[in-house]
Amino acid sequence: MVQGTQQTTEDSPKFITRFTIDCVLPLASTQLQADGCVLESLEDGHKLITPDYLRVGDLVKVQLWVEGEEAFIDIPLAVVSKVHTPWITVEVIRVSPNDRIRLKRFATSIEEPA
Repeated sequence: MVQGTQQTTEDSPKFITRFTIDCVLPLASTQLQADGCVLESLEDGHKLITPDYLRVGDLVKVQLWVEGEEAFIDIPLAVVSKVHTPWITVEVIRVSPNDRIRLKRFATSIEEPA
């Protein structure tokens, strides 16, 4: 079951996700893998939950902090593709052009040997 709802705007549909993954990507990473937490949105705030609460197909928002940078990479829409406790694999659905460039730049630096 997909956790999320769709709202339509004049420009494009906007998804409201129930879950946010807030994570930090260390500079010394050898793969695009970050440590963080999963938050469930509630009417009066957020609740910390365990990764195994998520299911494949759930829509999530990801705030990816890159070590050494002041602004996080905002991924407003991603889908959970695999849950293997304690890890979650997500596929990016929507990200701004600037954040996509930042994400690709970091991914490329991991793939190239130093």
